[in-house]
Amino acid sequence: MPPTPPRYAEVADVLRKRIKEGAYQPGDLLPSTHELCRMFDISVQTAKSAIAQLRGEGLVYAKQGKGVFVRERREILRYTGGRYGHGRPPNLQEEEDSGIFLDVDAERRQVEASPGVAARLKIQPGDKCSEAVYTWHLDGEPVMVSTQWEPLALTGGTPIETPASGERGQPDVISRYRSIGINVTEIQEDIRTRMPTPDEARVLKLTDGTPVFHITRTHLAGELPVETAEIVMRGDSFVLRNRQTI
Repeated sequence: MPPTPPRYAEVADVLRKRIKEGAYQPGDLLPSTHELCRMFDISVQTAKSAIAQLRGEGLVYAKQGKGVFVRERREILRYTGGRYGHGRPPNLQEEEDSGIFLDVDAERRQVEASPGVAARLKIQPGDKCSEAVYTWHLDGEPVMVSTQWEPLALTGGTPIETPASGERGQPDVISRYRSIGINVTEIQEDIRTRMPTPDEARVLKLTDGTPVFHITRTHLAGELPVETAEIVMRGDSFVLRNRQTI
């Protein structure tokens, strides 16, 4: 005989079913914690745990001082092949294809390469790099953080010393390096799923149990790495799509 699920999970199941059946529409306000307590004869903590379960699944979101609302289920598209080499940041094509457009904040500075970054760029730890951190938002909520590094031994003193200084990260890495006579010939991406670090959970406002996609990317010109990046995306917000022409 299967074990009885926790009471909060049973309440979450009922609310989830009502959302999927349309009893609660996108944008609708869910019953408050105290209303859930009365409806299901449960404690405040059980009600909060049920809501946390739904938030972790990306079905609802909270507005400070206003309550918990049903989220419009919009999945952000990211291609896993054929993304690069079109003369502009690859996310722009994905946004146009999906009809979902993200806002981005950028921070740029010069740093000393950590041992991990140095190994990927084939430079020495402590060598100077440019660092750009992009935080992408959907409807005001952070969904992705991308941190990229480029060796100043290649870009220092050139027009591309400051990475992706244009609007929305334009121009792209390939176009920027081509402008100084370096041709990117290969891009490597390793994609993993894992649970977030505490800092990632804080920045992306993740509830317990929400995984992330973790992408490690490197642009190469022949055997020479010219850029490397760490990209962390909410697992409940993205769809990774592979396209192949046969």
